[in-house]
Amino acid sequence: MKSPIRPWWKNPSVFLDVITWHILRWLPPIMICVAIILAFTLKKEKTITGKKSYSRIVALAPNITETLFAIGLGDKIVGVSEFCNYPKAAKKIPRVGALLNPNYEAIIALKPDLVMVVDEMADSKARFDSLGIETMIIKHDSLEEILESIILIGQKCGKISEAEKIVSDIKNRIAQIQIAVENQTRPSVLISLGHNYSQNPNDKPQNITIAGNDGFYSQMIEYAGGKNVYNGKIPFPVISWESVIAMNPQIIIDIGPVETKPIDAEIITKQWKNFSQTDAAKNNAIFVFTEDYTAIPGPRFILTLEKIARIINPQLKIQEDEPNSN
Repeated sequence: MKSPIRPWWKNPSVFLDVITWHILRWLPPIMICVAIILAFTLKKEKTITGKKSYSRIVALAPNITETLFAIGLGDKIVGVSEFCNYPKAAKKIPRVGALLNPNYEAIIALKPDLVMVVDEMADSKARFDSLGIETMIIKHDSLEEILESIILIGQKCGKISEAEKIVSDIKNRIAQIQIAVENQTRPSVLISLGHNYSQNPNDKPQNITIAGNDGFYSQMIEYAGGKNVYNGKIPFPVISWESVIAMNPQIIIDIGPVETKPIDAEIITKQWKNFSQTDAAKNNAIFVFTEDYTAIPGPRFILTLEKIARIINPQLKIQEDEPNSN
């Protein structure tokens, strides 16, 4: 009687031979794949983090300057753009032109090892590259990009833990707001970012640039418990005073930092009240923000969000202190 044939996996000798054969066959390609993945990861990390230390940074936007100071690199900044006035120490740093019109000669003279620009200035990167100056482009079109920019700057400059702490704090404060406004009625909100200015309180604002539905201001309205009165797809539409009346916002917020707008807040408020047909005017729900941080998409945007949330939900307890703000 023939003995039954044992399956190979029950035969120790054959089993070991089979396993060894598979290991020898597949180990080389596996190791190659691992090497490729590690090489790609290291290259990506190097691209993001770059050098761990920079000693001569030029920051060509207020939000970048604020972020650098917030993560402890204010002493490494050698040049800033106009309106980089926060914190107070930033006012003492040499100016190297306006946001969209940098003074390249002045920047070169400072011998920077890193120039940081916002994405609106992305075209300048080629010029800085041709001069052998490293450039970093910062995006800030949404709240997610603002938070990510803080992390990326921290990674680039070897201050990741400081950056992560700032972002964590901001996210916690956003979460607190969203919990507070949950299930509340959402009023329609119009945010004005600029218009023709007049010293006459009897005038109506004209050629009004408002926050569209594709930017961080619209997100702030949503997070704060409101809804953007504008339903179109243009990021920053320019509308007439007739359009304001047709939209009939329940709340009007005018972003008018004193450093960039020439008119007193009281005059601007009176001008908006001339839209007497709107619910905002009828209910005295017109607010003018004169603080500089309300126009800067940097770490202090959380103060603007909390400010809007208090306006939309005055009955709720939402953080009222505004530390380190101008």
